[in-house]
Amino acid sequence: MTMIKMARLLEATEELTPTQQVILISRELENFEEKEIFFSILAQEYPSNNIGLAKAKKWLTKMYNCFDDEIEQEYSAHDDLGDAIYYLDTSATTQTEHSLATLQRMLSLDCGGVDSDAYKSIDYFLADLSALEAKWFIRHWLKTTRNGLRDGVVKKIIAKHYTKKISLVKKHCNFNSIQSVVSYYERGEEPPCYLSHGKFVSPMLAKEIPMKKWPSNAIVDYKYDGNRYQIHKNGTNVIIFNRKGSVVTPQFADVAQQVSEYEVVSAIFDGEIYPIKEDGTPDEHKKMGTRVHSKDHTEAMNRVPVRWVIFDCLKWGERTIMDLPYSERLEQFKLNPDQAHRMKEGGDIMAFYNNAINDGFEGIIVKDPTLPYEAGKRSTGWAKYKPPQIELDVVILAASYGEGRRGNVFGTFEIGVKSESGFTNIGSIGTGFSDSDLVSLTNQLRKIVESFNNGRYVFLPRVVLEVKADLISTDAKGNIGLRFPRMKRIRDDKFVVDINTIEDVEKLI
Repeated sequence: MTMIKMARLLEATEELTPTQQVILISRELENFEEKEIFFSILAQEYPSNNIGLAKAKKWLTKMYNCFDDEIEQEYSAHDDLGDAIYYLDTSATTQTEHSLATLQRMLSLDCGGVDSDAYKSIDYFLADLSALEAKWFIRHWLKTTRNGLRDGVVKKIIAKHYTKKISLVKKHCNFNSIQSVVSYYERGEEPPCYLSHGKFVSPMLAKEIPMKKWPSNAIVDYKYDGNRYQIHKNGTNVIIFNRKGSVVTPQFADVAQQVSEYEVVSAIFDGEIYPIKEDGTPDEHKKMGTRVHSKDHTEAMNRVPVRWVIFDCLKWGERTIMDLPYSERLEQFKLNPDQAHRMKEGGDIMAFYNNAINDGFEGIIVKDPTLPYEAGKRSTGWAKYKPPQIELDVVILAASYGEGRRGNVFGTFEIGVKSESGFTNIGSIGTGFSDSDLVSLTNQLRKIVESFNNGRYVFLPRVVLEVKADLISTDAKGNIGLRFPRMKRIRDDKFVVDINTIEDVEKLI
């Protein structure tokens, strides 16, 4: 497959549903080569390339020898940099038959300044491309493809094309890259399923399960208000992965040092890192952002102390243990330091839950001791239990367009409540909406646009939503925000005068 053929295929998928995309691509691939690279690019497996929207605009302005406002004008019109370049450069029709291997190399280049080798390579590369090829290169370069072809859909395409069960494809992808999995399938071979140091495994996730369905012999841990991490240890070499599989070891050098001193030679741990106060009690979750996003890791480490807790183990020594029942996995690692706070056998679950809340934690996780570690799955083996959700009536203040198949509708909404000054913003919401909800809201909101700037639309306060959230928090400046907000329903039956006030929200903190 050449780059132009890939661009044409992707263009054909843009307005299709995920099911239609699966059918089309799996059919069209019959006569294409370089399938393993094609799927790897679709799944965006290439490394982080240090390019962002602002830098990309600067580079492309220089590469295409145009004015800043030309790019900005097209970007504002289409809210997509790939489309912006496509409409600026529609006359470019050259087709040089670049291979997907070349495209993969270009996407993987670490982008420095305009005097870097990466800039020169991409400048030369883009000069060779047609407008359509440039559009899809830029979209993948920025990892904003807008056509909905993300990890889950890519795996469904692979399953259909190679006539495999989707559960089997997901299992193989838990242990191997998508490129590697497809290479095995192309040879008619089964990919290996074993754990190795430095190979990330998609984490098992918890469900909200009614109490009556909890196992009678449950193992119960505190639920920590931090971020999920998977830590690989091999001797003194420690690698820390975030929930998405990105290596974040430099951000948590203190935790890595801690784990390197464990007595076990080799292991893969699953757990949580959360911020703590000077007295060791949990601090606000938002402080994790300092550790995650700061460029000065040492300074961030000093400003925001953290604690690492282990609640599961996938590999112990040289043995993969994820297929063992949880009770047996726990026996392997429970004497290791930094354990999660765990209820004693036969304890009172609700009393343990109340202690968790009183100690400043989010709630509890109730675990079935008989089940294996189900990688990449939201499993019935783990039930999460947190305080009752908070429900509020709010007004939509602003919005921006979504991505992928939702690129033509508003996807993220800023919400507010009444206050003396008019309205107070209490955060953003982007989950809980059906496709029809988003279409309906977009149609309503387009009629009441008050202003527009840099992709953000501000509206007259007219549209009311009922939302739910897990917690309400404040930052150092006193700004109020919702934790894990979700839309419950559109309140066409309510007026703005009926929404909650800032005083209502403050009482819930």
